[in-house]
Amino acid sequence: MKLGLFTDPHYSSQTVTCTTRRPSLSLGKMREALAAMTDCDLILCLGDLINDCGDPAENRVKLAEAAALLHSASVPVCCIPGNHDYEAFSIAEFQEVTKGLMPPPVLHLCGKTLLFPDSAYREDGVSYDGNPFHWTDSFLPETELTCVRETLADPAVTEAYVFLHQNLDPGVERHHIIRNADTAREILAASGKVKTVFQGHYHPGHENEIDGIRYITLPAMCEGEENRFAVYEI
Repeated sequence: MKLGLFTDPHYSSQTVTCTTRRPSLSLGKMREALAAMTDCDLILCLGDLINDCGDPAENRVKLAEAAALLHSASVPVCCIPGNHDYEAFSIAEFQEVTKGLMPPPVLHLCGKTLLFPDSAYREDGVSYDGNPFHWTDSFLPETELTCVRETLADPAVTEAYVFLHQNLDPGVERHHIIRNADTAREILAASGKVKTVFQGHYHPGHENEIDGIRYITLPAMCEGEENRFAVYEI
């Protein structure tokens, strides 16, 4: 099974943000990535598809452009909403514009089980959706943890992979780490079935191995003029 992965395009009309980001280049970078992923079974964006430019109408235009490009791919594409997507859209608006790009909580493909736990919650358990939040405050509520536990407890599930925007890896800069990441890692390790966790959010990228599980944080596509994406065979 081949997976095409990229994260944090932050696509918008802005030429430069946060000194090093080049959001306006990301549509071209995504097009280049899709062209390199035509033999993949699935393509995944791990969040922050767009960047809020402060104009709701412009945000909608850019999200629609990005979604149209992803839908044009020759293989299925899923996109996990990241904190920047929530800054610009409610989840209903994101789903409306992207027309089915969001993945289900669990996907079975090519004999593998792919889990997409939603960490877009504040530590008090309130969803980012339609509520104020700070990007450093991310959390996996009990509903999400229960879904992961129950899926991994299924005897039919033998090999699993986890995908999310924010970070379970304690090796990244601390503000990017989910507040109850230690609890989530314990659940994954106890199952003995999870091989790799793929994440975005932390723009430099990082790799780690904890309790026999690889934690791969992809570098952000929006940084600089060079492109960043990856193809993994699992």
